[in-house]
Amino acid sequence: MAIVIDANMNLLAERLHITSERMKKEYGQSTIDEIIQAEAAQGNTHAVQYANEMFHSPEKLISIFRLTDVENKFLLLQSMDEKTRLEVLPLLEKEDLVMGLYFFNKDKLLEMLMQVDIEELVNVVLDAFPPEQVVAMIPEEDLAMFFQSKDLEKYVITDAIDNLPPDVMQKFLECVTGQPYDKIEDPQGVIKSIEELPEDKFKDFMSLIDPEVQRQLVFQITQEDEKYFQLFDNGMYVDMLGTLMKNDMVPSMIALEQETLINMISVLPEDLLSTVAAQVDTKEFAKFLLDGHKDVLEKALMM
Repeated sequence: MAIVIDANMNLLAERLHITSERMKKEYGQSTIDEIIQAEAAQGNTHAVQYANEMFHSPEKLISIFRLTDVENKFLLLQSMDEKTRLEVLPLLEKEDLVMGLYFFNKDKLLEMLMQVDIEELVNVVLDAFPPEQVVAMIPEEDLAMFFQSKDLEKYVITDAIDNLPPDVMQKFLECVTGQPYDKIEDPQGVIKSIEELPEDKFKDFMSLIDPEVQRQLVFQITQEDEKYFQLFDNGMYVDMLGTLMKNDMVPSMIALEQETLINMISVLPEDLLSTVAAQVDTKEFAKFLLDGHKDVLEKALMM
């Protein structure tokens, strides 16, 4: 399929120094690219000049090649080699890149998310779920491992203990002493003795306490600074996202960096990649074509 180019044939006839009668007789059903190609082949210098003008103005390019038509963009993209086509992706808005993710099935999306930087993945998860739901979904074994992380300093945990809600503090003390709260003679002394443990023993102790107390501590720690969500691994978060339908999961992937989205889209088959790339801003696409990619336009005129 050739690109359909919009033009006023009378004006074109004037520019190419062709009579209206000849234009109607020889080119009545032709598109502008076919007319220019035919005239240039016959040595019409005005046709050559006009073709060159087309390749110097984004606005003229948009008008002549009707680049506001997504189908025309698609055809130009399909005519590009793979390297050039991929160079268009950085021109897209993140929202357009995210829409392209719908072309993948859910399993492929989850597979790709396993390779995403943990900071970006956390952002996706927190866009999909509120923080309290994220913490509620953390498996017990991952809660225990959290307190063993070398990147979690002891003072962060002790600060969270000191700020536990009264009901959770009671449960914490009952858990560590094995006694009902009203039987504990010196609650503050118990807390102090735990917090004064050497760091390795303290972390071992914290990884063994009641999971619901651990969960509350994780919630408080991550509320203070969301970076601590990054201490869990990709697999846990991918499992969380896996509980969603694809149509509920994809919108949250707007939280990924543009470069990450581009890398994902770049593995689509050629026709689907071109479909995504065709959403590029029209003026930006015209500038791209004029800036080192005029061969794509010349090829289109020969189609």
